[in-house]
Amino acid sequence: MRSLKIVRIRGRERENREDLITEEISLRLLAEHRRIAVLMCSPGDLEDLVRGFFYTNGFIQAADQIRRIVINRATWSAFIELAPEIDPESLRLSGVIGSACGSTFPVDDSEAAGERDELAEDGWDSGAVEGGPQASSRHISGLMEEFRKRSEIHRQTGGVHAAALADHTGVLVFREDIGRHNAVDKVIGAHLIRENSFRDKILLTSGRLSSEILQKAAACRLPIVVSRSAPTDRSVVLARERKVTLIGFVRGQRMNIYSGEERIVVEET
Repeated sequence: MRSLKIVRIRGRERENREDLITEEISLRLLAEHRRIAVLMCSPGDLEDLVRGFFYTNGFIQAADQIRRIVINRATWSAFIELAPEIDPESLRLSGVIGSACGSTFPVDDSEAAGERDELAEDGWDSGAVEGGPQASSRHISGLMEEFRKRSEIHRQTGGVHAAALADHTGVLVFREDIGRHNAVDKVIGAHLIRENSFRDKILLTSGRLSSEILQKAAACRLPIVVSRSAPTDRSVVLARERKVTLIGFVRGQRMNIYSGEERIVVEET
């Protein structure tokens, strides 16, 4: 966060004051000196972001396939040392990824851009998410209330999204970022350090449930995705195809289940 002098107008009153705003940076990802992408993001938890971004894009299958991440905050560059089995030349993503969406704007590789369009259409992992835990509606409501209370930067600036991973015990990992996709990648990257499985976890997000968010969840085999906001029609289609439980508009005890309702047990608080 940064503090800036602003002018606030309320009716006929004019007030000079200090205001907190969200920081935004452009982070260059460099693997073995090859530029992979530029992420527009918040400046915190950048190692988690890099690790999660590589995982949800299918560049790595486990956390130890990234040997080291060095963040240069003077140039906002992330230098990524990969395991020998990962060929940097095979990482075809090259462009700028905006904070507000999951799309990549190509820099100079039109062929790779075409391949990415096909990947975005089909999703990174086409398999169904089988099994997974059951959760009560009361537990989902409780998780979202805990999630809301943790959103400190959002309360102060109103300029970030949040994401979290939870299980039957409560919220395990919480992160915020100017981009909802970045926030999801951050919690995924943070969890990868603990373990490589997401099969009994619940993804919580503050933002719209777009197809890109659903694809990230499916790539991790996450069985349940929850938000206070609305899903898109494409995300519902993908959730039903992949057998992901998709829940939106969680407000108190109310919620809408768009797919995978068999995992949710109705239970009043």
